[in-house]
Amino acid sequence: MRNNTQKIRSKLGKAPGELIYTGELKPTKAIINVVSYNQSLYKESENVDAESLKNLEQDRIHWINFLHISDSQKLQEIGTIFGIHKLTLEDIVNINQRTKTEFYENYIYIVIKILSGLKKEDEGLKQLSIVVRDNILITFFEEENYIVSLLKNNLKSNAGNIRNKDIGYLVFSLLDIVVDSYFSKLNYFSIDIEEVDEKIPEDVTEDLFVKLKQLKKDILNFRRYIIPMKDLIFQFQRKEKGFINETNQIYFLDLYDHTIRINESLDSMRESLSNMTDIYLSIVNNRLNEIMRILTIISTIFIPLSFIAGIYGMNFTYMPELTFKYGYFIVLGVMATIAIIMIILFKRNKWF
Repeated sequence: MRNNTQKIRSKLGKAPGELIYTGELKPTKAIINVVSYNQSLYKESENVDAESLKNLEQDRIHWINFLHISDSQKLQEIGTIFGIHKLTLEDIVNINQRTKTEFYENYIYIVIKILSGLKKEDEGLKQLSIVVRDNILITFFEEENYIVSLLKNNLKSNAGNIRNKDIGYLVFSLLDIVVDSYFSKLNYFSIDIEEVDEKIPEDVTEDLFVKLKQLKKDILNFRRYIIPMKDLIFQFQRKEKGFINETNQIYFLDLYDHTIRINESLDSMRESLSNMTDIYLSIVNNRLNEIMRILTIISTIFIPLSFIAGIYGMNFTYMPELTFKYGYFIVLGVMATIAIIMIILFKRNKWF
């Protein structure tokens, strides 16, 4: 986080469009992979030279995957070849962008947040930048990601007849994978919430409270990226912007519905966690009250006993009881009798 902040500060005073990578990964040489396809053809080209991208066939759809955005020189070459504005390139290397869509004259620029992985232990979100123009989709990743292999498998197997459809459906397929991955994150949240719910009220500990707070924080942070994603997809299913035709709109409408479901689920989880927190605090307060009640009862029992002990602890010269042969045992008996009577009264009144 400190390195990231330092890199953001290093952008101060720089000219607009200057490419400064703000991520924490070590600068790595870019890898450019291309998948080209149409109804009758599927071709993969790995680690291609940027210059070869100038002569892409017009009768095919091309997905260009740019890996390692820290390579600003190679990124600049891609920008020059495809006419990508320098401000867009600047946004690509700045991994702190918000989820958004920008419509340029000859392309559309999309920024979304993706999960770092599909396993429960994979934490955090990564930035995915997308450029769409004509029959070309360009994705920009910081590092290897599950999305690439999933989308590639869909293209290989022609899932959903994807190779017979236009560039708009390819964009939908990419976003659909991202949104589906959000559901896997929801599932992990749900499992954690159920585990916490099962521990209340039997295992009300400080560790449980810490887990409650962390879960609530994680859900709030995750929700911050879902709401703009919902708005982004809403734009696509409403507007005819290049690749969004009437055929594709229905797919984006379905995707929009998924984001609404995710958002509603997160709201429900957040409410459940708030209720669990209230229950936790209520149980803790009840336990504290129970402890205070027991201590109060004990103190109440000892008040008259302390009074009696105080009288005979004054050590006056003329106190006849002090010289009485059985005085000590009588006082102990009186004190024990008082204590027993008070305990019986408390029991009868159900005070403990």
